[in-house]
Amino acid sequence: MNERLNRRLSAVVGAFLILVAGGIAVLGGGLLETPVLLAQVTLMGLAGVCDIVAATDTRLTARWAWYRWSGLGNVLLGFSLPLGFVESGTGLLFVVVVAIGGLSLGLMGVDMLVYHGKYTRDERLDRDGT
Repeated sequence: MNERLNRRLSAVVGAFLILVAGGIAVLGGGLLETPVLLAQVTLMGLAGVCDIVAATDTRLTARWAWYRWSGLGNVLLGFSLPLGFVESGTGLLFVVVVAIGGLSLGLMGVDMLVYHGKYTRDERLDRDGT
């Protein structure tokens, strides 16, 4: 995939995450009384903001590459996934399975943040190869 398509995808994912987090915050009464849900919604919203930043050309992406913002969004979203099931009563096995999915998403984000996509892409995303 090319950079332009990846950035457009980041915009779509970011908008979706912000809408979901905002909807839960507005419609999910008692958010402040449920710290785990509050943490999940906050992480999800921050992940959406990171993806929106990744999709736009701003001073933020001039200082820190777009794919790093996207990677940070993946890490935050990976942390938020299992939180939705911690107090849901679905059972420990389900929480562990979702946590493994969140961990894999988080590790892909770490690759984008630290290693410039070296392990999840065909080639590093930084232009100078450092």
